[in-house]
Amino acid sequence: MATTDNNHRAPVGYLKSLFLAGVVVASSVTVIAFSQSGMALSNIGSGVNGDDPAACDVAVHDTKAPGHYNRTYFTTTAAEFTRDNPLFWNPLSKAWLTSEQMSLLKLAYEVGFEDGGHEHAELVQAILMQETIAGLLGRMGHMTAPVGKRSYGVMQVKVTASRDVLNEYSEFGQFRADEELIVKLLSDDEFNIRIASKFLLQLSDRVGLTERALVAYNVGLRSSYRIDEPQSFKYVVHTKNRLEDVVRPFNHRFGGETLRLATANQDVSGS
Repeated sequence: MATTDNNHRAPVGYLKSLFLAGVVVASSVTVIAFSQSGMALSNIGSGVNGDDPAACDVAVHDTKAPGHYNRTYFTTTAAEFTRDNPLFWNPLSKAWLTSEQMSLLKLAYEVGFEDGGHEHAELVQAILMQETIAGLLGRMGHMTAPVGKRSYGVMQVKVTASRDVLNEYSEFGQFRADEELIVKLLSDDEFNIRIASKFLLQLSDRVGLTERALVAYNVGLRSSYRIDEPQSFKYVVHTKNRLEDVVRPFNHRFGGETLRLATANQDVSGS
């Protein structure tokens, strides 16, 4: 498992105290959106509802160039970002991606490619956009749901799903208490993405079709079998829209020689 980028960590002590003290998080979050024409406020509703892109898509503009993202597959430097247009326009949100969103999308590609190649990597990125718009909507999920039913982190992973992955991949760590695992899911974005990527692969092995695996990711494995036309399920439709309209154009622009570098690196590690 790759070393976690410190830029994707939240204060663990704070998150522990927040969770263990049972602090009630407000039912709505106010996001300050800075646009080139001035400052605007946009309100995001309470939990992250992946089936409602209208509630999720909020125009947030960030005119600051992202810093250098020193990972294996995306090698664009800060100077290159500055020389060219450093921003990426999300046509679904009608908003610029922030530097954090761009960084998370690149991280999701790297993790996904390591696990299952290019197509899987792009699907992980699309889920990242669908679940939290790459972290923009926070990491707490639906606060109205019972603790055992809540989802956590940038990929909105449940504890039960995480346990399924950890049972197969012990190298990801051991967590004796669910509270400890929840803190990790909230505070470590790379860990969260890795768990989600492996979980998606597990679902794909069980149900086969990509569309049904996406349904299972959203509503659970058992419930997914009750969906007769997974390709028409709202979560699947919206995730595929994000794949086509955001993820693939983003990778085409910022990936550069991503596939060549990723494939070369995989060949070296596998030899």
